[in-house]
Amino acid sequence: MKKLVGAIVAAMLIALLATTVYAETTSIGLELGEEMPDFTAPLTDGTTVTLSDLLKENDLVVVNIFTSWCQPCEKEFPAMEEVYEANKDRMTIVSLSREPQDTLEIIADYKESHGLTFPMGLTEDNLSFLTLSGVPVNIFINRDGKVAYVRVGAFLQIQDFEDKVNAMLDPNYDGKVFAEDRAVSLTPYLFGGIGIFSLLQVISLWILLRKAGKPGWHSLIPLLNSYQEFDIGWNGWFGILSDLLMLGGLISGALEANLIFRYGPRILSLAVAVPGCIKIAKSFGKGTVFGVLMAIPGLRVIMRLILGLSKAKYLGKG
Repeated sequence: MKKLVGAIVAAMLIALLATTVYAETTSIGLELGEEMPDFTAPLTDGTTVTLSDLLKENDLVVVNIFTSWCQPCEKEFPAMEEVYEANKDRMTIVSLSREPQDTLEIIADYKESHGLTFPMGLTEDNLSFLTLSGVPVNIFINRDGKVAYVRVGAFLQIQDFEDKVNAMLDPNYDGKVFAEDRAVSLTPYLFGGIGIFSLLQVISLWILLRKAGKPGWHSLIPLLNSYQEFDIGWNGWFGILSDLLMLGGLISGALEANLIFRYGPRILSLAVAVPGCIKIAKSFGKGTVFGVLMAIPGLRVIMRLILGLSKAKYLGKG
């Protein structure tokens, strides 16, 4: 079984790495060095902006694609604002939201609340020639109107953004292009981690139930996970109650409810789970501390796996 677990985890890691490598090779549908297609987009001040007009007045135009809910976008704006203020006589930034739910009013409020001074608006359907898989995306268009640099992902360091701007505003700049750059994205790792964790959760419960003389296939039925596991030590319905309380707390957090509704159910969930987990641990010859750790979300799957793979014998009744 240990070999099976190791093989499955290794396969998941390989799949995760393959996904990451694939992500590094994607683009936004523009070739570096090609002329940027002209476009017109609405701005928050009620006017419109046209790329060809901007290029007549600036040596560099940075088109920033974002959304109002994007946290990495929000984090890079202070650096962009600082560099823009220092160079706005020769360059400009046009920040456009691609979120269908964003309106000019929403973006206007966003611009004011974040203290941004460069033009902001909406992409609408005016930049449909781009193939965007996420935000933010920054497209640097040089004085020749060509795509000189593409950054997929946020500039988290002001120096990174400033270096590219300075290079293209340098009097000796010859129009050369810079290799497309992608910020490190944690998304593939996040989904990969969730996949590995979910797989380990099923495997650990399967082993634990089988060792306790319970039908292991029940670990594949989400609602019965808690019932079967907690029934090893005591009334299994308390396991379901614990999980429902935890789910209620997570939903309340996502809905930005007040602290009582956000953390109250989670605390109750832990309080309900602790006695049962202690009984489960003792039924395998483990102590109280082990049981308490087993009640903690996140640690539960690890402690359960330890129980299943250890030489501990089930001492309770099947």
